[in-house]
Amino acid sequence: MFTPAFTSAAMLDRKNLMPVVNPDKAGNPLHHPAPKAPRIFADTATRSEIEPLFKAGIINGLTTNPSLLKKAGAKSWDHAKEIMKDLCNLLRPFPVSLELTELDEEKMVRQADELAVLGDNSVIKVPIGGYRAINSAADPFTGLKVIRRLWEKGIKVNTTLIFNSTQAFWAANAGATYVSPFLGRLADYAYKHDTPERKPGNSLYWVEDHKNAKGDQIMHNTEYVASGGAVKDAGARLIFEIATVFANYQIKTEILAASFRNQVQLTECLLAGADILTVPASVLATVADHPLSDEGMKAFVEDSKAFGK
Repeated sequence: MFTPAFTSAAMLDRKNLMPVVNPDKAGNPLHHPAPKAPRIFADTATRSEIEPLFKAGIINGLTTNPSLLKKAGAKSWDHAKEIMKDLCNLLRPFPVSLELTELDEEKMVRQADELAVLGDNSVIKVPIGGYRAINSAADPFTGLKVIRRLWEKGIKVNTTLIFNSTQAFWAANAGATYVSPFLGRLADYAYKHDTPERKPGNSLYWVEDHKNAKGDQIMHNTEYVASGGAVKDAGARLIFEIATVFANYQIKTEILAASFRNQVQLTECLLAGADILTVPASVLATVADHPLSDEGMKAFVEDSKAFGK
């Protein structure tokens, strides 16, 4: 079970720099008790899932992607844009992340302009890396260049496919409004690719010669995430690592924890210092549930019958 060693004063100072999430209401004598609580986004593009969560005040943002848009019924790119525009209108003024489908820098910037006009609350999702996995001749800095250009245009960016703190830092340095660490995929990868005779996380981080003179050692992540703890906690430790780095330098780019595998990870990411959790609608639908709450409610209703109602 992930347990952070400490919450530094720097983390608290950074939180004080962040915007108010739950503002006070005019005429209400009660101040909101959680003005800077982490925000909760729904990870879906299906309106019927979003509306009840939004009306209940459970969510204050949304993340989408082409797979979710297809699931929501999009039959073409124009149809997908209609759905995205509708979701921006529904959630306004809260942010709605819209994902690019292009992978070339110029085409990505043009498509970002196309999506940005769908709503003044639109946020453009840009992958940090992976471009050479699709095209070996691609510029490995494509994502960072696009992030910088969109920042210069005043377009908010949510940088995706983050798997270590240095990726998060460079995205923030380029001008990203949000970084999205895909925490669930870390453990998935380690469980699948670890060498059993080495310590957990060796498929992401393995160093015997600190100079890596032969170039045969694996260093896709930092040892803080990949080693020294249970594989299942790797994602929460990634969030803690990014939060610590951002706190050290008062970086206000928000940490948007994504790719949840179970409900326990929600608590772990809150402990680790995430600014936002983007959660599947199916998980959000159960946030008020607990078997002891069920038992307590049944007991209260049964006992209330004594009052003759």
